[in-house]
Amino acid sequence: MINLITPIDCYTGYGITGYNIWKNLYKLDNALALFLMHQPNLESEWNAKDIRQCVTNQINFNPDSPCFKLWHAHELFLKACGNSKYGALSFFEIDHCSKLETIGYNLLDIIFMPSTWAKTVLENNGIKKPIVVCPQGVDTSIFNASIPTDKDDSKYVFINIGKWEIRKGHDILIDMFNAAFEHTDNVELWMINHNGFLNSEKNAEWAKFYTGSKLGDKVRIFPRLPTQQHLAKAMSHADCGLFPSRAEGWNNEAIELFAMNKPIIITDYSAHTEYCNKDNAYLINVDKITPANDGIWFKGEGNWALIGDAQIEQTIEHMRFVYKNNIRTNLNGLLTARHYSWDKTAKIIYDNML
Repeated sequence: MINLITPIDCYTGYGITGYNIWKNLYKLDNALALFLMHQPNLESEWNAKDIRQCVTNQINFNPDSPCFKLWHAHELFLKACGNSKYGALSFFEIDHCSKLETIGYNLLDIIFMPSTWAKTVLENNGIKKPIVVCPQGVDTSIFNASIPTDKDDSKYVFINIGKWEIRKGHDILIDMFNAAFEHTDNVELWMINHNGFLNSEKNAEWAKFYTGSKLGDKVRIFPRLPTQQHLAKAMSHADCGLFPSRAEGWNNEAIELFAMNKPIIITDYSAHTEYCNKDNAYLINVDKITPANDGIWFKGEGNWALIGDAQIEQTIEHMRFVYKNNIRTNLNGLLTARHYSWDKTAKIIYDNML
């Protein structure tokens, strides 16, 4: 039996990851005891009955069973076990571990990192515990190239997904779109970026920054989509993913677009370098890093990619290239996505925890 501590929901990266890891660990261990971080916000098709069963397993949980936790490194102090094996998977975006994060990692017997880049960051920060690279998966029953669509192929649609943040390049993305195209170009930019950690006024401010720009009439701002199926449907109408992010902890949406046979433009830095390369993506070359500072979540404690003039110009060139050459498919990306599944993620955790 494994004691699993995780959030499960359909609107945060940790929650979606938690659901998929739980679902596939449960297949390997039906005695799994589930300790939820909070009351789940579940869609009806998200196996609520099985989740309740795993929560009920707490009654008979064995405190000497290994405990796996999916959560932030600075909050790893609580676990559902005695002196048994304790492992965790965390995500981060910058190259520095805080004091609390370092304490959290050092409480673990084994650390799971989603990428080789993240493993290297921990090693460079002096973390000595065993570290296992545990790539995340993609649910191809939801994200696939066979979704029926009434897409208008006369128009070329770029798409960006991920909560409003400077880290994700949202402060510069619209300027690059405006520089790449003119009103006569038959393009659109779709933004799916509602940030639940910001108030409605700040979300509206970000939206206005885009719709009030030069090509604002070619920008569509989406509200938070209620399910993964809704997200996949929106992706099916797009032609190319656009991710000029300074840093990512994994970037679910990029590999989901791969699974849907879509080309992407993305920075060659941080965790998504685990699956993005020159053969399956239009890379934005990163040659320097700079202090990570957005005045909200990051205040210069570590570094992320520098998106300077060269990176901006390269992104613009990539955007013009895929549009002018009508590039709408990505076989290499599709093949890449087939190597990443949630059952493989769960198996790595299971095999290393027992």
